[in-house]
Amino acid sequence: MILVPWSLVALAQAGQGYFVAAYRGHAQDWWPTLGYAAAIYSIWALLSWPIVGAALAIERRIKPWWARIAAYLLLWPATVYAHVLLFGLVYWPVYRSARAATRGEMADIMFVRNFDTNTMLYLALVAGTIVWVCWPRRPREAAPRTDAIEIRSRGRLTRIPLDTIDWIGAAGDYAEIHAAGRTMLIEESLASLAERLPAAEFARIHRGALIRIDRVREIAPIGRGDAHVRLIGGEQLRLSRRFRDNLAALLDPRSAPAEPAE
Repeated sequence: MILVPWSLVALAQAGQGYFVAAYRGHAQDWWPTLGYAAAIYSIWALLSWPIVGAALAIERRIKPWWARIAAYLLLWPATVYAHVLLFGLVYWPVYRSARAATRGEMADIMFVRNFDTNTMLYLALVAGTIVWVCWPRRPREAAPRTDAIEIRSRGRLTRIPLDTIDWIGAAGDYAEIHAAGRTMLIEESLASLAERLPAAEFARIHRGALIRIDRVREIAPIGRGDAHVRLIGGEQLRLSRRFRDNLAALLDPRSAPAEPAE
């Protein structure tokens, strides 16, 4: 993607140079002109992402405005020198001459010849990055809340209201929904259900079980960080220590999760 805009800039630059030279009576060959412009902007294509990354880091990590300006001023000569050094390193075999007998001499010539252009391109990249960072964005619309799980079986649609669910157990690639005294099988994994159910109402307590928070009656430690969760319907499920702190925080968000007694 980064090559497309720089290719267009190179084409425009070559076209401008070609027609200006023709207007002044010093016609240039088109393809060498285009090749030279492409060489110049190919180095900018290489430098674009590092410059944008540096500008993003400056905008996000440096708070005082004066410190950000200082950082951009330091980055400016570094960018200009990086461009001419890379150009000399890569293209010296193609464009060397009596005046540019070494890569260092070519870099010196390119620095003077392209200083203003390189400065404008650097400022354009930095300005574009700053505008992108500061541009107001519309907040993403929240996905519509679902109040039921739908199960399709043999052409029949069954809706299970979320507030009737007690717990959900894993059954391989399926899940067993325990709701209002019934058990129903849904062709969806427990992990997938855990991702789309409201996190404030449902919690994973084990790799094989997911419960509705308001169905918890009691948590009884059984040692080594594990516990049993007893639901108001009488079911007793295993609580893995991996999910213990998350469940404790959901049950009582005002208090830090406590270690269960051994």
